Amino acid sequence: MHKLFLICLVGLLIQGFTAQTSISTNILKYKLADGTSYIDVCIEIPSTQMEIELIDSVYSSKIDIVITAESAGELVLVRKVNLVGPKTSDSLIAYTGSHFHLERIKLKHGSYSITSEVGDISVVDQINISVGDMPEISDIMLVEAYAKVNQGEESELSRSGMDIVPLVDPRISPNATQARFYVELYNIDKVVGLDTLFLMSFGFTGGDGRLSSNHNRYLRLKAAPVIPVFEVLPVDIAVPPLEGGFLTIELRTKDGHEITRLNYPVSRWTHDAHLPSSDIPLHDFAAQWTDINKLYRHLEDHLPLASNSQQNTILKVLKKTDDIEMMKGFLDQFWLNQSTENPRKAWQAYTHEVMVVDSVFGGCRSGHGADTDQGYVYLKYGRPNTIVSRLHGTDYYPYEIWHYHHTRGLTNRRFLFYAPHVVSECLEILHTDLPGEIRNDDWIEVLKSRENRVRVTESQLNRLNPHDTNSREEPEELFYSPR
Repeated sequence: MHKLFLICLVGLLIQGFTAQTSISTNILKYKLADGTSYIDVCIEIPSTQMEIELIDSVYSSKIDIVITAESAGELVLVRKVNLVGPKTSDSLIAYTGSHFHLERIKLKHGSYSITSEVGDISVVDQINISVGDMPEISDIMLVEAYAKVNQGEESELSRSGMDIVPLVDPRISPNATQARFYVELYNIDKVVGLDTLFLMSFGFTGGDGRLSSNHNRYLRLKAAPVIPVFEVLPVDIAVPPLEGGFLTIELRTKDGHEITRLNYPVSRWTHDAHLPSSDIPLHDFAAQWTDINKLYRHLEDHLPLASNSQQNTILKVLKKTDDIEMMKGFLDQFWLNQSTENPRKAWQAYTHEVMVVDSVFGGCRSGHGADTDQGYVYLKYGRPNTIVSRLHGTDYYPYEIWHYHHTRGLTNRRFLFYAPHVVSECLEILHTDLPGEIRNDDWIEVLKSRENRVRVTESQLNRLNPHDTNSREEPEELFYSPR
């Protein structure tokens, strides 16, 4: 039997008070100095979802939780917990409060499906655990509350001398003036040397997708195997935006060379955004569409995720119809096929990612990020683990390399984007080693050609001169050994 955490904390409540009606979960990935990986499964449970008993004028609540982990179709872990909430004589607290629980699980590197069953509600999350021998930034924990902890009184909430309660539903209140976060940096010493100074810059992006000059900070830190960072950033009504914002962290050597970076999506809490729980039929949200043109545009945003037959239906059938009910039915069925257990949550998550790519990549496509190559890759394969940008001051066409540790069951895959017109606003795919996508064995020659661009279909350079993966060409070094 486990007790729910009940801690008196003094700190910043990022999200405003809401009458929560659904269970929220969030999985955060971390590592230890010896390379051991673990996840924190964070669960926030409203009292209304728990079994509440009244005995001798005292209210008590309880609920059963089962957490399972599957990898490659095999069950690798089952964790069963009987949670008991704190007792109270206040009926308002008993029925309107919420409870937080954290379950810590060690996992080896690989891809996992984590299922959290809380009472009769089930939530599934897909995660990847990296090998852990490269410079890396942990998942970012937005902090709801924190307090100093005395030595010897540490709990699973304790980190770096503080008890920290994460914001399980990571949306920042529009009324907040600051946001605190916790993050860990790994293996930086392997790049710059133990105790060597390096630069950490971090901040929020605005509605234009660019880092806001009024919402960023810099730190000089000493390299170590694990570096905990607990920091605060200002926020206002405009930054970060309601949707499509990022908390960006970038690490650089003292000479200015990039070590690694992370773009963590952030959004703002609004009453309209607090959607009902997943037990409401999916068609309820499909029924909200009344403008057929806006609904079709929303269906076009699904092209990166759609199968060939679904793409054909969207582009050749639904584009020509004036039957909005047919479109609604397609949207309904699309997400039932994508996620039979929780189609609403899956649709919500994807819609959020569409808004992200609209904000970041849509500037050159009338605001539609899904129509760009980078937006397409982002929506289809997820967020890259690392990004190397060389958009200025290079002898090559401006380019970016996206590296995926794991995606679609494959490991160590990369995309190379470039700007053939030397305008970095909208990059195109030049080459990838991911099956089924554009492959161009002459990509290094194309990057080098600049003014005399080589036509991919006519070039025979690779056939005559296979490129050397150990060459001194910077793009090749970054492609084959991303950092």
